[in-house]
Amino acid sequence: MNNRVLAAALAALLPVLVSGATRTVKVNADGSFTPPIVTISSGDTVEWTLSSTSDSIIPVNWDGVSGSFCSAVRPYSATDPNEFTGPMPVAASGIFTLSSLDFSYLVEPTKNLCSSGTLPAAVVGSQMLCRNTTLIGATLDTTWQDPSLTGVFIRLLWKDIQIAPGTSDSSFDFTILDREVNKAVKNGKLYSLGIKAGDDGTPSWLFTNGVTALQLQDSGSDDVTGCGSRMTLGNPTDVAYQNRYFDLLRKVAAHLKTRADWYRALAYIKPSGANLFSHENRLPKRCDAGCVCNTQIFAQKGYTPSGLYAFYQAQTSLLASEFPGKTMNYALIQDGFPRVSNSGAYETSDGSSSGGALPGVTEQTQTIINNGQAAHGLLFSVAHNGLNVKRTDNCLNNINGIGCPNKWVLQEGLEGQVTGWQTTNAEKVSTPQDTDSALLNAWVNTQGIYVELYEERFWEAVHQPNGIIDPLGSGRTMTQWSNDFHTRRVALFPTLPDPAPLTYKHTFTRTLPSSAGNQTFYYVQGSKCGNAAPGSVIVLADGQSTTPRRRSARH
Repeated sequence: MNNRVLAAALAALLPVLVSGATRTVKVNADGSFTPPIVTISSGDTVEWTLSSTSDSIIPVNWDGVSGSFCSAVRPYSATDPNEFTGPMPVAASGIFTLSSLDFSYLVEPTKNLCSSGTLPAAVVGSQMLCRNTTLIGATLDTTWQDPSLTGVFIRLLWKDIQIAPGTSDSSFDFTILDREVNKAVKNGKLYSLGIKAGDDGTPSWLFTNGVTALQLQDSGSDDVTGCGSRMTLGNPTDVAYQNRYFDLLRKVAAHLKTRADWYRALAYIKPSGANLFSHENRLPKRCDAGCVCNTQIFAQKGYTPSGLYAFYQAQTSLLASEFPGKTMNYALIQDGFPRVSNSGAYETSDGSSSGGALPGVTEQTQTIINNGQAAHGLLFSVAHNGLNVKRTDNCLNNINGIGCPNKWVLQEGLEGQVTGWQTTNAEKVSTPQDTDSALLNAWVNTQGIYVELYEERFWEAVHQPNGIIDPLGSGRTMTQWSNDFHTRRVALFPTLPDPAPLTYKHTFTRTLPSSAGNQTFYYVQGSKCGNAAPGSVIVLADGQSTTPRRRSARH
């Protein structure tokens, strides 16, 4: 009796054991797969062994015969149990460059001036980097191809991508975005994405479609004289403004998800929309005697801290929904918002309040990042875009130390959040030695897992003799720096998946009825599509076995 019970138990367990099998596929360097076809049961797992960290598994719609599979990449769907696009780069680490906003670069032979008559942005040996004003927002092919590069922060302007009101396809121009994202995929790289409003990013059509125009003037934190630049902006705490910006984000997300390879390559999506001159989160906030009083204008038009918090909470919730699984990256300016109270009081030109208590200088930024951390955990990362050369040591034990990187980001890192850095402008970090020193600053004095560099500094650094950025500094190459930051990322966040693994797996679930026969899934290696035929995963109909039948012996 006991034997019969045991046999019955084993018989019941056998389908579970069989359906939990794992099949291994090797991704070859040429983009082919060994074996090219695997046959599994529903519930089985396929594990791909990648040739490099730039490999990706991208599902395609293929008829099994034609050669057009590279243009038939499947859309991305987070709710599909057989969405096996991957690996997904959560909290990506390493080195990123910045895309240009109103120009691109080209390489010319070294001489005194570029062919345009302007000074070169960088010179190394027989080559120099010059501005190309006929092409907007393009990163150099050699930058995309560089093995030390993790990816590019694609910086877009709201007015350039949403060219007219509404959400129809004709209202949007994805030319720059598509071109750069395709280069990321082709080269096995990642990209981050931010869409700026601010002085030169806010579309003019906004103010004829329900959004109140605010006539503001500010010059940023570096200018202590004059009143600065005049600009027409919207109020991000205004519901009409929020609706327009959120429509933009939804449309961009839907567009990127039309191709699984585009969506996979997205590293960071950056909350934005409340901007001054850059993609950083800040607004005009000065109220100087004899100048426009920005705080007064905002107060009179309904700006409040609670409204600002609601804007960012709604935006990050939207990003979490529309960009599932992607890491948000909030670039802070700690004192970046106008000091206006919920009751309408504002900071005047002498620094006092027009009536009633005002929020602290950094209170609004701190509240926004606290809310992001509480709501989204490790999928909410924080950055500062002002990393400078290394001037001191031991900042993690003294975040207020003179010469230390931004203490608000250091504090977030100490609290266990993902953090990253962007170097200060290319004129302040202006040489290979400065670049190396800034990277050393991020390494020694922060817990940052990535650094964004201006493209001219990256180009200049990787073209130094033997790739060593500064022999008298760290002595490292850009590849070594990238590897260092990746090693730190894996060590600091063991609960997060490796953003650049050498294996990737997915468990398949049959979604067709048995009467439909086998269910086949085709896929390619993202950056090498076209080099070889797609691989395939065949999920057998219910009741079939992946084990070949043994032929009986003949007598």
